[in-house]
Amino acid sequence: MTPLMAVGASVLLHVSWNLLTRRTPSEANFLWWIVGLYVLIFAPFSLPDYLRAAAQVPELYLCAAISGTSNGLYFLALRRAYTLAPASAVYPMVRSSPLLIAIVEVLFFGHSFPLLSWFAILLALSGLWMIASSAQEGVVRLSRAWPYALFAALMTVIYSLSDKLAAVNIPNLRTALGYVCVNFAISWIFLLLEQRWRTDRWIPAAIPPVYALIIGTSGVGTAYALVIYAMRALPAAYAVTLTNAGIVLTVLLGIVWLKEHEGWRQRLIGSSMVVISVIVVSLMTG
Repeated sequence: MTPLMAVGASVLLHVSWNLLTRRTPSEANFLWWIVGLYVLIFAPFSLPDYLRAAAQVPELYLCAAISGTSNGLYFLALRRAYTLAPASAVYPMVRSSPLLIAIVEVLFFGHSFPLLSWFAILLALSGLWMIASSAQEGVVRLSRAWPYALFAALMTVIYSLSDKLAAVNIPNLRTALGYVCVNFAISWIFLLLEQRWRTDRWIPAAIPPVYALIIGTSGVGTAYALVIYAMRALPAAYAVTLTNAGIVLTVLLGIVWLKEHEGWRQRLIGSSMVVISVIVVSLMTG
């Protein structure tokens, strides 16, 4: 499987569970279910591969701990932001992290990016901000949510760079799935504590539909593992920029399926800018 194929499959899986998150009642705490179920279902056959790899490269334990903690904080910040502003306004802002990732990769990891790559990353950033500001109500409410969205973006930078360091020592997809199991086991502790703090219950009051649990559980961790698998050959900034193709699909499905028509022209223009950036980065990686 090529890196671009892995990212493409990841995008489709990510869009599927992300849309289900938006369609599931908040009292069901969809992420609590699918992250926990992913660990329970995938750990038995993928965790041994990760443990064998980590025995040879102990740094994988540290990477999983860093990514798991930052992912847990990311989930909490994103959930809080979603209570203050629409997901259609918050999520594009959160996904503007590739610019920060690229800067850190240059300053601390010795990577260099061609000028065209910087153009593509900045173009994607501009497109994402156009999408985030497309609905007037969303912009007003985003003024209250932006600290949490910005914090979630910062956590994305941390776990993406940690995952990149891990990726070079991950030999195959099954090991990546095991790495995500450890990562998500740590993240789920944050979700569990937040669930208890917010509702005074350890278990959500509602259970999502079975079809949503199946799609979400299989998609949430597999999508993540596929990106890590692609990072073996791609800079983290490229991998995260390519996954922004999922934003475009989410926007289109939001307009057509969820009937989110307010500001649809601006969202389409922003989506077009993201598409151009994805094409440019794809050509650079080819």
